[in-house]
Amino acid sequence: MRPLLLVPFLALLACSTSRPHARAEVSDGLSERGGAPGAAFEGRSIIHRASLQVECDEPEKGPTRAAVLAKSHGGYAQQVMTESIWVRIPAERLEGFLAAVPALGTVESKSVSAEDVTDTHRDLKVRLDNLTRIRERYLELLQRAVTVEDTLKVEKELERITLEYETLKARMEGLEGSIALSTVYLDFKRPVSPGPLGWVFYGLGKGIKWLFVWD
Repeated sequence: MRPLLLVPFLALLACSTSRPHARAEVSDGLSERGGAPGAAFEGRSIIHRASLQVECDEPEKGPTRAAVLAKSHGGYAQQVMTESIWVRIPAERLEGFLAAVPALGTVESKSVSAEDVTDTHRDLKVRLDNLTRIRERYLELLQRAVTVEDTLKVEKELERITLEYETLKARMEGLEGSIALSTVYLDFKRPVSPGPLGWVFYGLGKGIKWLFVWD
C-alpha cells in the first residue's frame, strides 16, 4: 500500500478500537413522581420489568384477558401460555397498566424493577457514531485507491468495520426496544380454598395474632 494510505488506516484503526472514557454519574434519586413504575427519569435510560401472580376463578382465561388489557394500554402480548403471559407495555403507560391488573383477579404478589442502562446506552451510541465516521472515511479511501492491492486492503477493512457496525446497531436497537417497552409477566392461579382442618389452623393463626397485635 502506498504511504498516502497508511496514515489514514492507522488513525482509523485506532479510532475504531477506542472506547469513550467519560462516564455519567448514576443518580440514586427517584423521579419527582416518586419513582413509580413507568415514571420519567430525566435524562436516564431505564428498563422496567414487572412480575405478578394473579388469582382468579378461571386462570385459563387470564392470558387472553391480560392481552386485551395490554392492548388497551398500547402494548401487546409477546408470549402466551396456558395460564400465564408475557406482555410488552410502553414504559410511560406501565404504571396505569399495573393499576388496572386487579380487574383480572386478586393480585397475590407483585415485583417491579427498574434497571438504569444509561451508561451502556450512551457508550453504544458513541461507538456507533465513531464507526459511522470511519466507514465514511474508508469509502473515501476506496474511491481514491489506484492499485488493485490498495482496493483489496481497503475493502477488507471496510467489511470488518461494517460487520462491527451492524453488530452494535443490533445491540442498540434491542436495548432501545427494552427501554421503550417494559416487560410484564403475569401468572394466573386458581384460588386455594382450605379444607376443614385448614380453616381450623387459619382461625388459630388469627387468634394467636390477636394476642400479640391489635388492629
